[in-house]
Amino acid sequence: MRTRYALILCSGLTALAAPVLAQANADADSMDIVVTAQKRAQSVQDIGISITAIGEDELRRSQATDIGTLANQISNVVATTSSNLPAFTVRGIGLNEFASNFDSPVAVHVDEVYKSKPYMATVPFYDIQRVEALKGPQGTLFGRNTTGGSVNYYTVEPQFDSSGGMNLSIDNHGRGRIDGFVNTMLGEQTAVRGSYFVSQGHGGPYRNLLTDSRWGSPNQLAGRLQVKWQGEGTTIRLMGYGFRDKSELAPYKSPGLFNPDGTLCPQVFTGEIRRRRDACLKFGPFVPGPSLLGLRESQSIRTFAADTPWKADNSAYGGYARVEQEAGPLTLTSITAFDYFKRDQVDDPDDTPYVTTNQNLYSRIRQFSQELRATGTFGRLNVLVGGFYEHDSIRDVASANVGENPLVGLPPFAPRLAAAFTQKVRSLAVFTNNELALTDTLSIVAGLRYTNDKTSLDASSYLGADDPTGPTHIVSPAIPVSDLVDSRTDGTTSFRLGLNWKASADQLFYASISRGFRSGGYSVPFGGVITSFDPEKLTAYEIGSKSRLAGRTLDLNLSAFFYDYKDLQTNVDDPLSPLVPITRNIGGSRTYGAEADLTWRPTPTTLLRVGGSYLDAKYRNTSAVITTYAGSIALDGKRPVNTPKWSAQGLLQQSVPVGPDLDLIGSTDFKYIGARFLESTGQIFDRAPAYWVQNARLALSSRTGGWEVALWGKNIFNKEYLTYINNVSFFRIEIYGEPVSYGLSASFKF
Repeated sequence: MRTRYALILCSGLTALAAPVLAQANADADSMDIVVTAQKRAQSVQDIGISITAIGEDELRRSQATDIGTLANQISNVVATTSSNLPAFTVRGIGLNEFASNFDSPVAVHVDEVYKSKPYMATVPFYDIQRVEALKGPQGTLFGRNTTGGSVNYYTVEPQFDSSGGMNLSIDNHGRGRIDGFVNTMLGEQTAVRGSYFVSQGHGGPYRNLLTDSRWGSPNQLAGRLQVKWQGEGTTIRLMGYGFRDKSELAPYKSPGLFNPDGTLCPQVFTGEIRRRRDACLKFGPFVPGPSLLGLRESQSIRTFAADTPWKADNSAYGGYARVEQEAGPLTLTSITAFDYFKRDQVDDPDDTPYVTTNQNLYSRIRQFSQELRATGTFGRLNVLVGGFYEHDSIRDVASANVGENPLVGLPPFAPRLAAAFTQKVRSLAVFTNNELALTDTLSIVAGLRYTNDKTSLDASSYLGADDPTGPTHIVSPAIPVSDLVDSRTDGTTSFRLGLNWKASADQLFYASISRGFRSGGYSVPFGGVITSFDPEKLTAYEIGSKSRLAGRTLDLNLSAFFYDYKDLQTNVDDPLSPLVPITRNIGGSRTYGAEADLTWRPTPTTLLRVGGSYLDAKYRNTSAVITTYAGSIALDGKRPVNTPKWSAQGLLQQSVPVGPDLDLIGSTDFKYIGARFLESTGQIFDRAPAYWVQNARLALSSRTGGWEVALWGKNIFNKEYLTYINNVSFFRIEIYGEPVSYGLSASFKF
């Protein structure tokens, strides 16, 4: 019933641009929100791009330190995590791959520094001033490979004052978190800001039936130090950070597939396996040992029986130097950045007590990037020109131990499926983005970017011994499967052309055509054939409006769009890699969509936000045929991964004074995601049911903002919802969202 009401409300709104969320940058009278989506400060209402802007207070109250919590606040955006690789999907464009060497089509930037690989987003987001989520291709201005969009985080920069703050939180699963900052001045021109994040726990929301112990406790430490020097016409900002993660990761569920006679059980084909995870046997008639524990998947999403549970031993460090120089009518900006990330994880995809697919996943990346740009205003013309360079080098070793796997045809004679590779990427780009005011109300936007990416690979895939050694867990080869030493260069031009009509101070209409590009690369499955895939391109057509109504108390943002996707890169099962899916080009897709967001502030103490979206997406012009449990399936006409027809989200917040300096603030928010497919073949066993997740919060706050204490709950109705499926040839991986949690939090500023 709640879902029906939400759909009625959202369908009455018909199409979106941006729910105006950020309050930290809002002017008290105009409520204008200042963003830098075009790398210059502008009101969000004056930009012909679909943008969601979320401010510091909103992020703190929602505890949005990870991409999943953030995605719940943005319409037509979902977040997925497989093998601890978090990725956004925007308007159905995202990453459904668990390999470590792919860039996501939805880029993540921190202070305009491009984070090329998804696992770099596992560094928690804390002491953040705002987030700007840009929908649609953003290839002309932001980094690389942004066919789907860009999510841009901006940290709080050093302030010229002395201040500090702390946020604390603890939940019913024994998990606690502290983050905070200290800001001070070193003279009139220099400010320093130190920020930190600590997340620890004992226990967690899951239980390992094999050891009868709780699981899921975090163990993360992060710190950031910034220095800002501001002179006449010159600003220099230096930042360094470090991160360590030894957390227990969320477990997979791995329902069995077999009848006692070894045939596939009927619950697989009917999709009932989603509801009866214990219906089928994992190994059919082949029993690996005397114990029956783990031969059937436990029904509860909170329990598992893995001999090698999911655990991280990751670390990262890096920083940047940002220099801005005023030079007459121009502002010159240089951003030089370096990032290092080591990912070292273990997991048990089939969730059994037996050594059947236990994985070691190691990846180390070193990334350097440099951006130079000049911006200026010349009468009615705003100009931006720049150049971008990025180089990253990845060393990756991955293996799966199948030494005790009893299924016929799998190799006990060489117990590990393994792959090792070194990949290097060099990216060069030049870009420009310009806006010309043709009249006082009509302007045209034109952007262009030429990108040249060179990717080189030295890789081996093989069957190996059970002897992972050294810090990279290298496995000795026994039987070679595939070797490749190769390089490829992909060059293309991205563009953006837009028309903005400011009909009044409170009304903007816009239309745009834009193209994004995602470079080609290599798929290196362990135990499979190494393959190369070509670039993909997405051309987006969008119209929309941004309105401020009802005495400027109500914001209504609408948009409609059409996406033409060509040479789509998708993770699929393939005869070249019968055990592990690979990424390849499968043809094209087309998407029609509409979004709407409404923000209403009838009084200074009341806030209502609601948004909804509609997607009609299909693969087209593809001859790809994929092997599934049900046989060979043609992809043409199927819905792409993570494209629910309907989705919605909303928030209601009410503040009530309870004293001369005290407010009681109650809020609740929800996210609705319609039924969608999580594998490209679109079969009933690929389908994830619709879900509704609701959160609630009650806080007592000082009206001056000095302190706040709150009681909160997440997923308060304890909904079970799928976020990821991988139908491997002899088992199935499912990942679910977290069960209900509740706790206390407190914030202090001084």
